[in-house]
Amino acid sequence: MIGTASGLLYQDYQSVNAAGQQRAESLAHIAAAHVQQTLRAIEVSMQALDRQPTSLIAGATKTPAEVLRALERVGQIVPALTSIQLFDASGNAILPAADSAAMDYRFGASPTFNFHRDNPSFGIILNRRDPSVSNLQVSRRLSHLDGTFAGVILGDLNPQNFGSFFPALGADSVELAFSDGTVMVRFPRHDTKSNGDSADRYLAAYPLDGMPLTLRVELDRHDYLAAWESKRNVAVALVCTIIILCLGGIVAMRRHTANAIAMVALETRTRAEAAARLRADELSRRKSDFLSQMSHELRTPLNAIIGFSEVIKEESFGAVGQPKYKEYADDIHYSAQHLLSVINNILDLSKVEAGKWHMADDDVTLDELFDALLRLSNERASRENVHLAMKSDLPGVVLRGDKRTLLQIMLNLTINAIKFAGPDRQVDLAVRATLDGGIAISVADHGDGMTGDELEKAMKPFNAPANHLNRKKQDTGLGLPLAAAFAELHGGKVELDSVPGFGTTAKLLLPATRVRLVQ
Repeated sequence: MIGTASGLLYQDYQSVNAAGQQRAESLAHIAAAHVQQTLRAIEVSMQALDRQPTSLIAGATKTPAEVLRALERVGQIVPALTSIQLFDASGNAILPAADSAAMDYRFGASPTFNFHRDNPSFGIILNRRDPSVSNLQVSRRLSHLDGTFAGVILGDLNPQNFGSFFPALGADSVELAFSDGTVMVRFPRHDTKSNGDSADRYLAAYPLDGMPLTLRVELDRHDYLAAWESKRNVAVALVCTIIILCLGGIVAMRRHTANAIAMVALETRTRAEAAARLRADELSRRKSDFLSQMSHELRTPLNAIIGFSEVIKEESFGAVGQPKYKEYADDIHYSAQHLLSVINNILDLSKVEAGKWHMADDDVTLDELFDALLRLSNERASRENVHLAMKSDLPGVVLRGDKRTLLQIMLNLTINAIKFAGPDRQVDLAVRATLDGGIAISVADHGDGMTGDELEKAMKPFNAPANHLNRKKQDTGLGLPLAAAFAELHGGKVELDSVPGFGTTAKLLLPATRVRLVQ
């Protein structure tokens, strides 16, 4: 029996140990993919200036200020990239760098510059200017339209920018290092758990494709073996109990064995239930934390799409040529903005559900609220050919609450009404006082309306009515639930009234504690 138990415990140990190592390798792969994605974003942003040097570097049609704006757009698309410079084919800087260290440094005489000049097919190159400086140099060759060498674009990448992503992985430590072992960035910076013994840790290293970088992840082995050690202790205790009971006689052994088995089963079941609840709570918390911390990672590629499509749409580097391309760029720009709006709604809803939404306590007048609302919704109304009409019977009303959140509530209700009003129709916004001294702001469309079941579904997240019109209008079912959640944070609520064939009216109701009249 002891041999069988030992064999089972050893097999369980091997399984848990393998799962821990596999977890470390998976996290290393995820972290490496994130770093590679950032480097690819830098590569794409630098490509925006490729094949343009005749006008940018030679100065034929561009002033230094315009060159600087072009570089600033690259920096806006990839915020992690700083101190961006252009060098012409002779190695001379087109514009001075932002910091004096870069100004004193002659990049045109470096081996990296010569390598770019002699290798036209190579992409970005990473190297370190000084071992005492943590920043990475990121450079890329620029070519003329005929493919000849025109110069190099150079920028600094601070590895600490990855420090906001590494903690979200759940590993004990994550480090990014050169192939020679030089560590660029490590989370946490000072590892308090490390005792120098690699046997106490799961280690995984993942080299980046085409880059002299390696991602290294460490997990505490004791965290994964804690449950196994508990089972081992229970098994040892059980065997010892059986031996003692055997010495006391067959009857006593049966009685005490039954009690021991019952106690172990109860303890195991209790621990399993507690562990299951703890895992469920931890997974829910990590999901909410991950979504709230990943806003930058989700928005960065979308901002790149929006920025590049806006450059094409506005023909910043010259005429596109075919009008159809410009129309496609406009569609890409609009679709990316819509997708960014959906992601923002998901992230905001996640923060509200996790209780991490922080509200300010401002005073905002209705006139300020409606002016901002019209500025943000007029473009969508024009696109849908919908007229916005506004009427207020309460001049001088001041609302107390979070200005940004109140504006988001009204914007969600108004955009929703514009989507479902239909072309050549009107959306009416009205304000009135309620009997309890509060205020009601209504947004009414005159579209097809909804049934009772559709109204109930419309107020639930990710449960948009599934008719053909709503799919055509790209309704994700997040606007109304998010508006309702924000209203509850102010002590109010959102109500819907609808009649099929006559349209829908959404009302924001705020209590008297949020309303004040200015004499």
